[in-house]
Amino acid sequence: MISERIFAKSFGSFWQELVPLLTPRFVGLFNEAYRKDLVDKSGDLLRAIPIEPGIRADMVAEFAFWGARLLHDSGREAESLLDHREIVQEASRMAFEVVQKYEGAKPDVIEPLSSSELRQGLALTKSYASLYRACLPADHIEFSPRFQGCGFLNAAEGDLGIDGTLVEIKTTTRKVSGKDLRQLITYLVLDAGAGRQRWSHVAVFNPRRGTFHRAEVDALLLRISGGRPRVDVLGEVVEFVQVTDLMNDRTF
Repeated sequence: MISERIFAKSFGSFWQELVPLLTPRFVGLFNEAYRKDLVDKSGDLLRAIPIEPGIRADMVAEFAFWGARLLHDSGREAESLLDHREIVQEASRMAFEVVQKYEGAKPDVIEPLSSSELRQGLALTKSYASLYRACLPADHIEFSPRFQGCGFLNAAEGDLGIDGTLVEIKTTTRKVSGKDLRQLITYLVLDAGAGRQRWSHVAVFNPRRGTFHRAEVDALLLRISGGRPRVDVLGEVVEFVQVTDLMNDRTF
């Protein structure tokens, strides 16, 4: 069994055959043509947040995600993050657990976030508020939507669901990549394998760059697959992960 992240980065020949037009050229187009403007509380275009020297960028990114989630779930404003000690503590604890899960060995002591890391975390959390402003007031916001496993793919949690839009959050300095789009497709595959079709759109939100890219699923899959409908594209992946012997495909 493997994660959706590993699957999105692996099986290059399979992906090439499935979505042959998901090329660097298309990814470049996606970064330009599919971008939706976000604004801050003053109505100005959202700006990028540079990484300050000496901060643990991965910890700060996870802290902001969990801070945004806890604030939203409790009905509090994103700007108030540092005013709620219990949320800061819980978001810090969850950030540490997630980072250690992906990085490996766990140290004996958790280093608290520094004042500069907390400031960066607050700035990133405010970017989430800008994302909410781009939504309709009635839109349902759900952090960590769940997906059942399928074949050799493990069960997974996405980052964010906003009504019918599945949002992948990438708090990095880079632009949207092909593997980001493949990861979103993998979530759609898990839904299809469970007989569900919850998402009409997919999106990538980057709190650090202040960017949001959104695409309609059917149109996106038609374009990058060379004209094949959603049901055929996702169905082929479902079949692949159900029948492939993963132990004999370790060369991916």
